[in-house]
Amino acid sequence: MSDWRTLVEQRLNQVYNPHIDTRLPLDEAIRLHVKPGMKINPVSLAARATAATYELCRQFAGKQPEFEFISSSLSGNYLQLAYLGLIKKAIVAFAGEGYPTPGPSKAVGWAQEDHGMEIENWTMLTISQRLMAGAMGLPFFPTLSLKNSSIAEEARSNGHYTEIADPFNQGEPQGLISAYNPDIAFVHVWAADKSGNAVCFPPYQENVYGALGARKGVIITAQKIVDTDFIRRHSHLVRIPAERVLSVSEAPYGSHPYGNFCQQVAEFSPYANDYQFMKEHRLAQGKREDYQQWIEEWVLNVPDHAAYMKKLGETRVATLYEKAEPLSWQAELESYSATFDQEAPPTSVEKMIVQAARVMTGIATEKGYQTILCGAGQAAMMCWLAVQFMRDQNSDVSLMAETGMIGFDPRPSDPFLINYRNLPTCTLLTDVTETLGIHTCGSQNTCIAALGAGQLDKFGNVNSTIGDDENFLVGSGGANDITNAAKEVIVLAAQRKQTFAESVNYVTSPGTAVSTVISTRGVFKKNPQGELVLSAIFEEAGVSLEDSIASIRDNCGWKMKTADEVEVIPAVTRDDVALLRLFDPERFFLGKQKH
Repeated sequence: MSDWRTLVEQRLNQVYNPHIDTRLPLDEAIRLHVKPGMKINPVSLAARATAATYELCRQFAGKQPEFEFISSSLSGNYLQLAYLGLIKKAIVAFAGEGYPTPGPSKAVGWAQEDHGMEIENWTMLTISQRLMAGAMGLPFFPTLSLKNSSIAEEARSNGHYTEIADPFNQGEPQGLISAYNPDIAFVHVWAADKSGNAVCFPPYQENVYGALGARKGVIITAQKIVDTDFIRRHSHLVRIPAERVLSVSEAPYGSHPYGNFCQQVAEFSPYANDYQFMKEHRLAQGKREDYQQWIEEWVLNVPDHAAYMKKLGETRVATLYEKAEPLSWQAELESYSATFDQEAPPTSVEKMIVQAARVMTGIATEKGYQTILCGAGQAAMMCWLAVQFMRDQNSDVSLMAETGMIGFDPRPSDPFLINYRNLPTCTLLTDVTETLGIHTCGSQNTCIAALGAGQLDKFGNVNSTIGDDENFLVGSGGANDITNAAKEVIVLAAQRKQTFAESVNYVTSPGTAVSTVISTRGVFKKNPQGELVLSAIFEEAGVSLEDSIASIRDNCGWKMKTADEVEVIPAVTRDDVALLRLFDPERFFLGKQKH
């Protein structure tokens, strides 16, 4: 028998490096592993697997593969899959465009009209919960979301949602959602070794549960293929192990036009979203012929990812590194100075946001809320301003965004919620499941949340799914999750009959936790019967209290009630409006100025 020292020297001194080599060119990986009829999951992290989805378009355009698509959103670079008829059913929380402002996309309507694409409505949290259950081998997952919504009715009719009596405690019924296992997933990562062990940086958004639960496995594109020693040095950032990986393809900037965030890894530098590219893509969706031309130019007539990067050019890519620098907002804000009119009188939207920030500050301070969950757009602007007001009171309230950003400090110049200047300021980077499922809606949450509304009724039920013309809008995103379980919700909405409706076309988000609605004219609070009543109006020079109430009533779709005493809230200050404008110098969400 050998001496133990000899055995150590011969067998155990060296760390094992795997021999399996999964490296493939991306086109070959798609051709080998992706088949028509599959359930596909392009995983949405801070980065997206754009190079892979573009290659799917090249190989399957015109072939009607009837993929079932599941991801937290059908937007941005995923829209080409829908427009080209590759998706039979989209299982999503949001379908539309997110930049520069969230809203419907004609590409979604064309996919429904031309190819019969079906949209199955879910929420950001329940998408992640279904994928997590699938990865864990569970048949279903309990959820606090969906109750009292039209989404629940749809899911129940499809056999994917039910409510049961809690087997351990008497009380409210418990919601259950079915698990979901895609056939194949696509993930873009910072680094992977030849076997497929993959480094991903937070925020993780929907996380990699779809990849870990995919029946066939995951196709990885990587900024760089590295050796396994590199993987071991950064094992705390590895989210996908080699045994789940079908192939690895090196595809630098394979997330473009989306950026890729990282911190304190010497070999990598973060690059930001290509906003100009995203604007051009959004603009092209105005007409079918323009969108067809855009797809041909950037996807179908580009042979592969290397050719795509050559078309972008090195200069354009270099600017993305500059925009990802934490202090790059300073030069950007300076560039707007020539057209930045801080003296213009406030618009009705600006007044609403400032007044809403004041109201949120009062509620959060009085009730001791420790966290604020930002919705997108004007709701985010309100939260960002409220935090500034609360800091004047020495409050340590923490801002959160549903994609996995916690404790962030909003930087000026860029109102996009997931902007790269905000990421380095976070005190915690995580995913949707933790941000929404625990910190916003969990058992110990101390969270007040803010949302926008395209349509709401007197009970605070919000619709963001079906328009008056019965066409699809955008879906829930995380709104349904929030209104079902956050401690309290404030809603912002324009004061008009179409928005303040007698009844909503679809209950996307039940008004369960909605306590306050702030319009462009005043503040509505819930009475003991759960109805929204006008409790305050915004002071307007030369307009009496009675005239203001009458005007608001004329622009309310239900028979409006008023509080016994309607408060008059002082007009906004110039300084507050000037501070607000620093967050949105291009006025994506603030709209046109008055002169």
